[in-house]
Formats: sequence, C-alpha cells, structure tokens
Amino acid sequence: MLRDGKWTEEDAAILVPGDIISVKLGDIIPADARLLEGDPLKIDQSALTGESLPVTKHPGDEVFSGSTCKQGEIEAVVIATGVHTFFGKAAHLVDSTNQVGHFQKVLTAIGNFCICSIAVGMVIELVVMYPIQHRAYRDGIDNLLVLLIGGIPIAMPTVLSVTMAIGSHKLSQQGAITKRMTAIEEMAGMDVLCSDKTGTLTLNKLSVDKNLIEVFAKGVDKDHVVLLAARASRVENQDAIDAAMVGMLADPKEVKLSALHNMTPSNERERLSHVHVCRQELV
Repeated sequence: MLRDGKWTEEDAAILVPGDIISVKLGDIIPADARLLEGDPLKIDQSALTGESLPVTKHPGDEVFSGSTCKQGEIEAVVIATGVHTFFGKAAHLVDSTNQVGHFQKVLTAIGNFCICSIAVGMVIELVVMYPIQHRAYRDGIDNLLVLLIGGIPIAMPTVLSVTMAIGSHKLSQQGAITKRMTAIEEMAGMDVLCSDKTGTLTLNKLSVDKNLIEVFAKGVDKDHVVLLAARASRVENQDAIDAAMVGMLADPKEVKLSALHNMTPSNERERLSHVHVCRQELV
C-alpha cells in the first residue's frame, strides 16, 4: 500500500478509497480497485462469478475484492471497501432475503382455511340458534366460544417446531448445519439439487496424489520427484499449484536450497552447464 509516498504492508481492514495498492502474481485483491497504467492482468474470479478461467483485466478496468491475480503486476487505486464492494453487496443481499418458504405457505393456507371454516360455522350457528331455535343469549355465546376455540389448531405450530428441531439435531450429528428449520421440509420435498462443484462440493484446494506420479528416470523415487517439484515452486507467489507441491513435503523447510543458481538463457555455455548438472543429479 502506498501512503505518504512510502510503500508499506498493512492489513486490508485499514484500506480506504483512494489508496494505491500493488497487485502481483498470487495476490488476493483486498478491495475493489481500478487498475492504473501497466500491462494487463489475469484475474481469477471463480469465487465471485464461478468462471473457471482467469479473466484479462486491462488498465482502467475494475478488479473485485476476493479475486486472485494469476498473471502480471500492476498498481491500482481502491474504489470501494467492506460492504460496499461487489462481494460485500452480494453477501448483504443473501443475508437480507425474506423469502417465504413452502412450509410457511402451507401453515398460512391451513390457518386461512381454519379461520374461514370457523367464520362460516359461526354464521350458520347464529342463524340456527337464535331465529330458528330461539335459544337464550348466554347459551348461544357458550356454543360460539366452543366452536371458536376448538376450531383453531393451537398446538400445531408447537408440534411442528418440535419436529423440525429434532430433525435439525439429527442433521447436526451428521455434520450438517441448519440455518433455518423450515429448510428441512423444503429439502425433503426437493427433486433436483443444482449446485456448483468448486468450493461447494469440494474444498476448493488442489492436492497431489502421490500414487498417480509416474517416474521414468531410473534410480529416482517419487519422493525425490516431489522434492524437486517443490523446489521449483515459488511459495511467495501464493500460487495454488506451487502451494500444493510444497504441501506434499513432510518438512516445508526442505524447499530451501543451499545455493540458488540463476541461469541466463542467452548464454549457451551457462545453459549447457546447468543441463549437465541437472542430469547428473537425476542420475
């Protein structure tokens, strides 16, 4: 982050609109920002839009909080933070929804039916008791109260709530968290469930299956191949593939080399020497 003419590394919580940030390979965008002058970036927006491939962002385009830089390096100016970001607005809309579920609609329909039935029954009883049977006023009131109290399903909400609570408890024992108890009934009446795979049915994290690694060089085992792959990765870039390779090691400190040799591709002698060293190490 650039403030007062100095670049510092700060928490994303203190960012405000107008701050200048530096975005490079592997960085997670801390806030909505607009790209300044520089080369285009490759941005992974799968967490926001579900797109599997990175999107190319040119200078002047907006990048959203929560996305990941997959290629390039550029500076950007913050335009929105917190709940005012694209991700924050989407999360707020999800939390603020007050959609009536199927279970509540069924309860409302049952309640309306009972009220209509009671009203019609009371009208019929008034007509029969007073104009036809000429009963006393007090006797008619008692009958009407019995009909009114007996026709309202007072215990129905309590019984249904207890049933839903028991179902929610059983789901929690199986590792499922129920945010709304009415969702249990809605899931029970569901025929088809459409869900996004990445991050929903999976952990959204890459891993390496050592059993599928094939070694073609003689005298080299799978552990040595994984070690070489981890040493070829750059942990500071926070790349998902590099992190998966390093995570395969029992001790991440094995990634550090005793000496790091830089190679200039234009120098044929240096390139040949490095190839010769690598071949000897594999053999």
